[in-house]
Amino acid sequence: MSTLGSERVLSKSRRRFTTDTLFRLITQSNQYDDIRSSSLHDNESMSSYTNGHLSECDLRHLWSLLSQMIHKRLLKHEPCLLPELGAFVLIDHPSLDSAINPIKEPFFVLDTTFARRHRLSRIKKPNLSSALSLSLQANGNSTHIEPNTSLSSFNMQTLDYTSLQNESGLTREQLMTAIAQIFAIIDKEINPYGYCYLEFPQLGHFKISFGLATFDFSEAFVEEFKATINNTTNEK
Repeated sequence: MSTLGSERVLSKSRRRFTTDTLFRLITQSNQYDDIRSSSLHDNESMSSYTNGHLSECDLRHLWSLLSQMIHKRLLKHEPCLLPELGAFVLIDHPSLDSAINPIKEPFFVLDTTFARRHRLSRIKKPNLSSALSLSLQANGNSTHIEPNTSLSSFNMQTLDYTSLQNESGLTREQLMTAIAQIFAIIDKEINPYGYCYLEFPQLGHFKISFGLATFDFSEAFVEEFKATINNTTNEK
């Protein structure tokens, strides 16, 4: 006979965590927060009182802008660090003439601390540490990366909050709160026995299946990225 606790675990393990789930959970959390806060404002109706939370539409727009930022960075061959989750970097793609003309490819590195906390497996690349070091050097940081080091401990270029604020029209406080909410919910809901499928518009999908975390870049983005490689080669 199953207990209530085991039923909750099974329920969570069967949950499909998608982009729609992400924003629904954030919206629900904000609604609960507003209800609790409204009880402290007897002179204001519940419908008129809010804590300044963003609507689901605004959150989705911010997520789209964030994805576009990563998209632009990678096309410029620049890495980008996401809060606590991991980093988008460039690595050498194996090829017959890679020693002479190394080919770069985009790759998502799941943060070691995040992976351990959620008992997730990752695809490992033998040349990843050196690739990350080169990416950091290109951005003014020459720190060597050890195999099990948390990406968050490095001063890699992270999100451009000023640009996100200007493009979204949000205040600094609204932006920082929304970003923190998004990644906090991802951190809370990730389950190694569940299924995760988060869409990054114009970029691809972050997936977790059977405990393996991967990022699948869309075919359209891969073609765009290859074009930047060809342009760089022609300029040489």
